[in-house]
Amino acid sequence: MMTEELKSATRNGVTLRYLEAGTGAPPLLFIHGWCCNSTFWRDQLPHFARKHHVVAMDLRGHGRSDKPDEDYSIPAFVDDVAWLIGELHLHKPVVIGHSMGGTIAMNLARKHPDLVEAIVMVDSPIHPFPDTMQPMLTQTLAALQTPAYEGVAAGFVRMAMFNADSPPLLVEEVVAGMSSAPQRVMHTAIASTLSDESMLAGAIPVPALFIRAATQIASDAELRRRYPGIGVITIPAAHFVQMEQPDATNNVINDFLDKLE
Repeated sequence: MMTEELKSATRNGVTLRYLEAGTGAPPLLFIHGWCCNSTFWRDQLPHFARKHHVVAMDLRGHGRSDKPDEDYSIPAFVDDVAWLIGELHLHKPVVIGHSMGGTIAMNLARKHPDLVEAIVMVDSPIHPFPDTMQPMLTQTLAALQTPAYEGVAAGFVRMAMFNADSPPLLVEEVVAGMSSAPQRVMHTAIASTLSDESMLAGAIPVPALFIRAATQIASDAELRRRYPGIGVITIPAAHFVQMEQPDATNNVINDFLDKLE
């Protein structure tokens, strides 16, 4: 795990923290998921810093970045990421996002196709959930707005993001970390992530890879139909693929980067 101190950049009064290491092109920008932070890439950053300039940011409202009392949305996160790319002079980075981070990456590529070289989405929610799951999702979103939100988040993460093969220590670490996020981040960010606007169908204007967890509800074929031209590779792990199967994840990303050259 990288031990470098977090650096900071301030946009419109909001300080965003990030880790930075390595040299080499293309630069890689890692974006964590909902209620997570840059440390969730701990098994990727040292590996890729050997050959690339790598940056892993804490999104606003997350980690050690500022947490203004405001609604959090995919468009706002996209604007922050685009700004940070310019602020750090990252030339055509490959943007790699886990879960909500991948949704941000896809929307960034669509809004600013000339800004990024390619994107990698690690088990991101970019396919609508089945109608049978909608009542559960609606109930969860409502419960995240109650005083019991921490317990609701912990239960949701434990139930939806892991399986029987997930390492118990990792499960407890992730559940504790995610359930301690600010309440307003929890319910507004997930609502935006799961909105129709955040997962519009259609080809993505840059090379795109989807690393699919074995627990992903959308099948390989469904993802390819919804996003023509996307590459899909399944890794036998639950939602936190990059933490449960770091070597396999790194190898898949390496192969994708090699094909960009």
